[in-house]
Amino acid sequence: MRVKLSYTVDVEDVLKEAAKVLNLQAEDLQRSINLFARVQKELQGGDEGTETPNTTKTLEMIEEFRKALLSVDTRLEEVRQIVIGYEEYRRTLDADDGGLEAMFEPDAETFPEEEDPVDES
Repeated sequence: MRVKLSYTVDVEDVLKEAAKVLNLQAEDLQRSINLFARVQKELQGGDEGTETPNTTKTLEMIEEFRKALLSVDTRLEEVRQIVIGYEEYRRTLDADDGGLEAMFEPDAETFPEEEDPVDES
């Protein structure tokens, strides 16, 4: 079962973290490349091209190859979503001229003045 994780980083670190997340798939990507070559070699009859291809083995390698590619593709989509979110944030900053931070910084002029309590005695 796959679950979605989330965590918080400073906005300056978003793309660096996305790179780290993507790098988690380096092993699957390398395995995919190796399987790609092995499947072709098996279908062609081995190194010399003289062996009878083992179709059962080929089908197993293809299935493993597909799973590795799916894993890489899933991670690429996750990183793509991170980059899209980052870009949307940057566009908001550019359009707002003060950024989202301005929404959260208190401005003394925006708070209503306190009224004197009414004495009802």
